[in-house]
Amino acid sequence: MIASVSWQYIVLNGSATVGYRVKRRTGGSVPPVYQSGTDTPLTDNWVSQPAPAQISYGGANYVLGFWSLTSQDSSSTQRSAQIQTGAVANDSHSGGVWTVTAKAYYIPDLSGGGVGGNGGFVLIDAFDIQLGDFIGDDFVDVHPDPAGTRTTDANNGFLDTNALPQGNAVTIAARDALPQKQFAYWLAPLVRSSDANAPATVGTTEKHEIVVHHDDLVIAFSFYNETQQPTFVPPWEAAYDWLWWWKTRGGLVPPVPPWGPGDPWMQQVLGALSVGAAAHQVGGGVRRRVLEAALEQIALAANALKQQINSLEKE
Repeated sequence: MIASVSWQYIVLNGSATVGYRVKRRTGGSVPPVYQSGTDTPLTDNWVSQPAPAQISYGGANYVLGFWSLTSQDSSSTQRSAQIQTGAVANDSHSGGVWTVTAKAYYIPDLSGGGVGGNGGFVLIDAFDIQLGDFIGDDFVDVHPDPAGTRTTDANNGFLDTNALPQGNAVTIAARDALPQKQFAYWLAPLVRSSDANAPATVGTTEKHEIVVHHDDLVIAFSFYNETQQPTFVPPWEAAYDWLWWWKTRGGLVPPVPPWGPGDPWMQQVLGALSVGAAAHQVGGGVRRRVLEAALEQIALAANALKQQINSLEKE
């Protein structure tokens, strides 16, 4: 069941005074919220009201770019996240009690011209799908980059395509991996080519790449999935042991410790564990006799261990 949905319309203004990248804006500036609210569907399904195709904010017009939805079940550790396009967002959860955060991001409406001047440009940013927010990592490389400035500019979120030489293509490639994140795809709400014979492309020639030319106009977002971090495994368990089935009696007993099964008392202990595990597979009357056998086996293990200790004392 979805208990509540907090939704927002967020304005991504392209102002260079606060930084093109959301997480690199100076002075703690964050994208303004145009409108917000809370829905309480109390059902398994939620469907938003249609988000406006265009809004006006601060004397400029903006159009819908994408929705980010993140969900959390308050009765467990389950989470989910997704990116959606289109005016209407939706989510569905059965079982548990879920809270959903839905954010609709609006980008500059460039149907009447550019941002902050004439000519073309590329506006890009990186977004963590599971976090439901932008990230500040350097995430692209630009080729060719003869002066070494294009990659820097692109990672700051703005590449001036008016300054690119005519007749040459420039590639902006998203890095496949960032710390604890893996590239998923590009989403480009706006792609406008200055030359129909050499169109700009986003994720079509190669999924990591944006290809632009002189005076092309592109607004695009690179989406990343969070990757699961490996857990520590003791070195003696790290390698796959093809004898694990035999050593664990088909998974009924724990793996053999690193000192090995060669000691007589250890063999007796493993036998006791096998017998004890079998007790759960039989009826009550028989189970008593099986557990008594396990107890006898443990006594044999103790006796074998005492014998080994005595032999060590004689050395």
